Amino acid sequence: MNEILTGYVIKTTDVKDNDVILNIYTKEFGIMALYARGIKKSTSKNAYACQLFDYSEFMCDVNQMKSMQLLKSATLKKEFMGIRGDYDRLALASVVVELAGSLPDDNIYDLLEVTLENLDRHPQPYLIFNLFVVRYLDVLGIAPEVDGCVLCGNTTGIETISILDGGFLCRNCNRGQHLKPLDVNFLKKFRLINKASFEVLDKLQGLDLNDYQLSAVLMEFLITHSGLNVISWRSVAGSH
Repeated sequence: MNEILTGYVIKTTDVKDNDVILNIYTKEFGIMALYARGIKKSTSKNAYACQLFDYSEFMCDVNQMKSMQLLKSATLKKEFMGIRGDYDRLALASVVVELAGSLPDDNIYDLLEVTLENLDRHPQPYLIFNLFVVRYLDVLGIAPEVDGCVLCGNTTGIETISILDGGFLCRNCNRGQHLKPLDVNFLKKFRLINKASFEVLDKLQGLDLNDYQLSAVLMEFLITHSGLNVISWRSVAGSH
């Protein structure tokens, strides 16, 4: 039966000469795979609505017994020109949709939506990305410990961050690990971003959280403790 699905294109995979498999993220059904025939042809009427990051309506011949649905038509609802026109935003959005696609059993549609909307237009793209990763870590249950030393619980003398241990380390606990002490301002920012959320975005813009170094530490946490191989992150890291 025909059904209209609305969602974001989070992955495209070329098959054959002109066909593409689309992975779309929908609010109602989570991630779905659509087979789009002939979409790479210059005469395709659906191609414009099936690009990465597009928010579109997809009419499909839905068969609940199949893992992939056949696309009949697509209508573009919104395209993210701010993302496509800026390298940093494009690279960060690529990481976001890759990570969204890695959680098929956890519906993070609302998080994906608010992240892409803000990456498209907000003047501080790394702040937006950092907020996304913080929430993603929380969903996975691997958020870093930033209220005190991860080993002893001490709330004073915090000296560095231990990726392997999962959070802040105090001076005493770091004596045996010899990790590089970090600037106190960076430690404060790291704690702040881990306590922040999109709900207070307007209050965060003047707090110097639009910081790639924060992104790098958060992503190191994510990759280390989730085991995910985040291929698109390599482009972001390689440009810094």
